[in-house]
Formats: sequence, structure tokens, C-alpha cells
Amino acid sequence: MRVWETVRRIGPWLALAGGLWGAQGCTSLMARAKNPAHGVLLYVVDRVEDGLEMIDGGLTFSKKPGFALYGHFASLTPIGVGHFDGYFLGVGGGQLGLTRHYLSGVGLGVWGYEEIGWGDYDVEDLATLQSQGVGPLGIVLPPYQRPGSVPS
Repeated sequence: MRVWETVRRIGPWLALAGGLWGAQGCTSLMARAKNPAHGVLLYVVDRVEDGLEMIDGGLTFSKKPGFALYGHFASLTPIGVGHFDGYFLGVGGGQLGLTRHYLSGVGLGVWGYEEIGWGDYDVEDLATLQSQGVGPLGIVLPPYQRPGSVPS
């Protein structure tokens, strides 16, 4: 009887500790940490970097006119069209601040295609851009790079 009472008391704390331990992803936190305090700092830095890669928000501007009315949620609902080559000020591409930015995309709700560049890229070299099909049909139709392989 006392065993179950103890499990009931400490179970949620063990689950929380396990969740935090599992949330470290593919990193080798223990190998990188010099001591427990350093491990906590590394964990927080890793989570901040993850957060920067999950959101894009800011202002765009360029020397040449461009047009973009394009958006999607989690690479699943691409809607609109856009072509932009300029600069981005805000949080984007895993970076904070001012960075070069390129977007060329089209979305029809269930299918879309996008090419995105952050920082150092060459619009003539697709290897330097994140290019992928997006939306439910973007998963099965060419080009075969998948949503989720890179941040959208």
C-alpha cells in the first residue's frame, strides 16, 4: 500500500524529469557539459536555438520592388504567391537581427512549392536554398524534398 502512495506522490515529478531529459533531442548534453550547472545552461541555450528555428516574424525590405502574399502553417496549408529578394529584420531562419532573405513560392491550399534562402545564398544555385514541396499533395508530388526537412 505504501509503495503505491509513494509512486503517486513522486510519479508526476519523475515524469516531468523524464520529459525534460527527453526534450534534449539528439544532443549529447552530458558529453558536452563540464558540470551540472553548465549542463543546465547548455540545455537552456539549446532550447532558445530551437525556438528561434520554429518561428519567423519581422519586417522585410529590399532595394528592388517585390511582391509576396504567401503564408502557410507548419508547411501544411500553403496559400498565396510571392517573390522577394532583400533583407529581413526580426526572428527568422534561426537568426535574430538583420539578415539577407529570399522567398519564391506558390501555394494552392493543398499543394505548394517554395524556395527560401537565409543569410548566405545564391538564387542561381538551388543547393544554397531550402526548396521543397509543401501541403498534403506536396508530400507525394515532385519535387520530392519533404516539409520538415528544413524549417519553412
